[in-house]
Amino acid sequence: MLKKYIQPFLKNNKCFIVAYDQGLSKPTTIFQHQSQNPLYIYNLAKSINATGIVLNKGIAEIFFQNRWNKIPIIIKLDHKTPDNQTAIQTCSVEYAKSLSAKAIGQTIYFGSSLEKEQIKEFAKNCEQAHKLKMGCILWAYSVESDFSTCQNLEQIKNNIRVCLELGADLIKLPKINDLNFLKEIKSMSPNLPIALRGGELLTKEEFTNYVTLGLQNDANGFIIGRNIWQQENATEFGQKLHKLIFSK
Repeated sequence: MLKKYIQPFLKNNKCFIVAYDQGLSKPTTIFQHQSQNPLYIYNLAKSINATGIVLNKGIAEIFFQNRWNKIPIIIKLDHKTPDNQTAIQTCSVEYAKSLSAKAIGQTIYFGSSLEKEQIKEFAKNCEQAHKLKMGCILWAYSVESDFSTCQNLEQIKNNIRVCLELGADLIKLPKINDLNFLKEIKSMSPNLPIALRGGELLTKEEFTNYVTLGLQNDANGFIIGRNIWQQENATEFGQKLHKLIFSK
């Protein structure tokens, strides 16, 4: 049975979440096809029936003040610096709650020098969020010492188990080279849904194939940013992805 605080983001136990938290860590050149406009993103998320949207607190304030409340909000509490991946907390759990967020998001770089401090911070914030009846989504990134994505299956499985023990309600998993191992990874975290990230922009065909393979290997959904709102005809493509995810 899935935890109740994550239910607002799920449909048939799957999620289709739009990520719009990249503005703190990416260059402005990523904002193509009107995507620099928060209203465009809100209308896009509505039109593709997204089950949630990830925001930093400044954009969440815009959503809150304009009563754009048709899509459940996740506020990302931390921001990584481009130079050394150090995660800086930019929002509190209490402030996220005041902006009507239904969940918080936070990152742990498992395997890095930051791991211990990030585990400590997530444990504290997750406990507080649950007291406030909010969900906790963990960006669970297994990395090497240089912050490149770790592809060691046993290490990833160990880290996913830690996420379960820490109280996460949903995991965002970075891209792994072989999605055929996803079922084995999930075996370490029963009742903890795992969503796959979208990552760098792919062609529509490449990304559709990626989503299809993820679903075939029991992914519980996707947290997708640039591979929706950087695409031409983003609404049409997002609707296609929604149909693909929830028809399986």
